[in-house]
Amino acid sequence: MILTLLPISFAQPETITVYAGETKTVNYTIINTAEKAQAYNIYLSGPVAYFAEKRVLIDVYPKMVELQPNQSAKITVYIFASKEAREIPQNLFTLTISSELQKIEKSLIISVLRKYPVYISSVSLSKYSIFPLESTKITATIQNVKNEITPNYKLIFLIFKDGKEVFKEEEITDFIEANSKIEVSKEFFAEKYQEAGVYEVLVKLEDMRGEYIDDVKTKFEVKAVVKLPEEYTEKEIKYSLLSAKISVKVKNEGNTVSDAFYIEERLPLFMKDFVKDYTPYTEQKVEGGFVIYRWKINPLAPGESVVIEYEISLWQTWIALILILLTVIYFFRKGFRPAIVKSVKKTNGKIKVYIKLKNKSKSIMKNVEIVEEVLPMLKIESNIGLEFEEKKSGRKRYLIWKINELKPEEEVMLGYTASPLVEIVSLELPKTKVTFFDEKGRKRELQ
Repeated sequence: MILTLLPISFAQPETITVYAGETKTVNYTIINTAEKAQAYNIYLSGPVAYFAEKRVLIDVYPKMVELQPNQSAKITVYIFASKEAREIPQNLFTLTISSELQKIEKSLIISVLRKYPVYISSVSLSKYSIFPLESTKITATIQNVKNEITPNYKLIFLIFKDGKEVFKEEEITDFIEANSKIEVSKEFFAEKYQEAGVYEVLVKLEDMRGEYIDDVKTKFEVKAVVKLPEEYTEKEIKYSLLSAKISVKVKNEGNTVSDAFYIEERLPLFMKDFVKDYTPYTEQKVEGGFVIYRWKINPLAPGESVVIEYEISLWQTWIALILILLTVIYFFRKGFRPAIVKSVKKTNGKIKVYIKLKNKSKSIMKNVEIVEEVLPMLKIESNIGLEFEEKKSGRKRYLIWKINELKPEEEVMLGYTASPLVEIVSLELPKTKVTFFDEKGRKRELQ
């Protein structure tokens, strides 16, 4: 609309209706018809404060403008009715444009209506940040601004992640008393692998025909969780007679993609050559008495798992274990059986032979007989310790010592003195033979 500025009052009323939740603008163009430049003040008079109390804001822009002769400018009247606005009957406002020489007035009749008596006054969340397996409660408040009870309405709760709908629930409201409000709540539960990030909440109010009334948006966040086990999620070992097959499973129990990581297995060093890797390992190293195998695992998505498999050949292991066991048994038995030690000393041309017998076993040695073969080039002169009995068998001579019993850890020292019949350069005596009976009456022999 063009308003030509003349030094008179121009008042032709204009009727404007605005609805709650709307913003309406009315534009006017003014032209300076004077012969010189003029500065104009622009203002709006009327019940502006009353409308503001009803949640309706009215203003004009600009407030002042300077125009050259025949120059024009645009003036805009803004009417913003919030969705909380109450209905207001027609009221008269006056738009005034004036300078020192000119003045024009425009009458505006403004009213406010509501399409619906209700709106969503607020939407709140019990939590604005949650972890997987946690929930947040969405509470919407519906306000009735009329002095009468309302019918039923439909409230729709929607949640979106990256534009994709992940949650939707509807609720039919109860009747709402005059000038009162009700609250409606829905709960969103984040699943174990709920995608991390920002979720948009949209609460929409409709009538029972599906016509749009109002909506409110808000947001919440699902926190990122990377949850990998310290060692493994599951480990399975399948044994057969000759091998053992091992499966190691690791699962990302978080809700976001993990970083790359390693699975590590430690085995005794002697098994190093017995391992067959069905899943090729990334690296191998020896540390202490162990061989360490490491598999590099690429990032895992939420809920994704990986399995590595390898096999240990047991027949080599069985052989190694048997050899180790036999060695242990040998040294164990050797450490707990009778022991005989023989030593020779040469003194003043004489040869002294010492025989020491110790019972290292845990049982009594009975009827012990010690037999020593005498070399032909030696002449026996005397005994050392226990007396012996000398016997001949063919061309061989024997010295025999007899002991009734020898208790555990008990020992006896015996021997003989001899003189050489010929010059002896080196002397190697035959082994001493010991026979005895154990506590079970079994005959044993020791050499």
